[in-house]
Amino acid sequence: MFDGPYMEPRLFGDFSPTDDDPDPDVWPLEGYDPGHPADVDDLILWGNSFPAPHVAWVTEEYLKSVYGYNPRRQTLDVEELPPWQQSDTAKYEGTADVVPGGAAGRQMRLTHDRRVALERLGRLWNGERVRGHHLLRDKLPSWTDLFGDLDQDDLKRLVIDPDHDYEFAEAFGDHPWYEQEASVYLAPKTILRKKVWYSPTLKGRTLINQHSAFPPLKGDPREGLPHRVAVGLATIRERHHGRDVETYCNLNGYTVDIVSRNPNGQLYAGEVLTSHHNWTLHRNTYRKLVDLHNQGIIPCAVFDTRETAYQIFNHWHNHEALSAELPNGPFGSEPNVSTGQKQIREAYEGATSWVVESWTTTSDLWSSTIGDPTTTIDPAIIFSTNW
Repeated sequence: MFDGPYMEPRLFGDFSPTDDDPDPDVWPLEGYDPGHPADVDDLILWGNSFPAPHVAWVTEEYLKSVYGYNPRRQTLDVEELPPWQQSDTAKYEGTADVVPGGAAGRQMRLTHDRRVALERLGRLWNGERVRGHHLLRDKLPSWTDLFGDLDQDDLKRLVIDPDHDYEFAEAFGDHPWYEQEASVYLAPKTILRKKVWYSPTLKGRTLINQHSAFPPLKGDPREGLPHRVAVGLATIRERHHGRDVETYCNLNGYTVDIVSRNPNGQLYAGEVLTSHHNWTLHRNTYRKLVDLHNQGIIPCAVFDTRETAYQIFNHWHNHEALSAELPNGPFGSEPNVSTGQKQIREAYEGATSWVVESWTTTSDLWSSTIGDPTTTIDPAIIFSTNW
């Protein structure tokens, strides 16, 4: 498999890798790998698609002896690079070689600039202003706004895993045996139609929460930046409407993302739903809202995107375990938010069984609050809001 860059099948490889590989009794192969013997924890997963998807676990010494290059160098599409690594002339075209550097293996050393970046990210997440920028008021400031004064080469390790083979992941990610994930602390997310590169992964959120040098992140530690932004915007909207608001709080035995109370004492329970494939969780959220509705609390939902909203609506409607019925059946398309809201309102007011009358999306929330030039929101509501 790896004895040279020939067109015929290689001499060795595992055509049926399992979760338990590499087998320490096999890898690295004596006689083929000049790095033999080596601990399996030091091996690099290497793969090929010819004559069928197959892998091997080899040492850096093997790759250097055969190919003569740094095995940690990764070839990525230019558009997949963070914007501070894209040249103006080659933007969105071709590929580029990246050497993450900074720290060997999947562990990361907390250098001074990495500490500063993660500390700033924690304060931004918690609603503070960082270098004059605010997460919500400034509609997710750019990477340069937040970290432009730091050593960018040092920060690459936050977003690029030295050991991850991105081409291999794209080629074999659908195979049941493939489970390798990039060990990164920040990842790109599209929020409010903007691509941001500092959304902390679970690994990043865990690091920030467990390290004394960083402020603990407010909110649900299982949820990411899209959820956090939606909760913040919903909180601002409720406060702007004169309601008392509490986030991530216990209500009648449930943990609810946003709970608000109007001057007449009416309670509202808001849940933020983001795109994922844990449909059991989505069904449990609907059951929660049904139960709260039956207790006189008005349920509301905020979705990260319009596509997520209609996918979940259709799932609620179609699932036999739920008594959730849309008046015209499941959505066959993704109409604009106002049209979808009208249809949901008809379901709520009609004879069908449907409890979530009020819903919106993150973008719709932004457009009707901070992003609406005709709406004047007291800056104190934005900067002093604890969400």
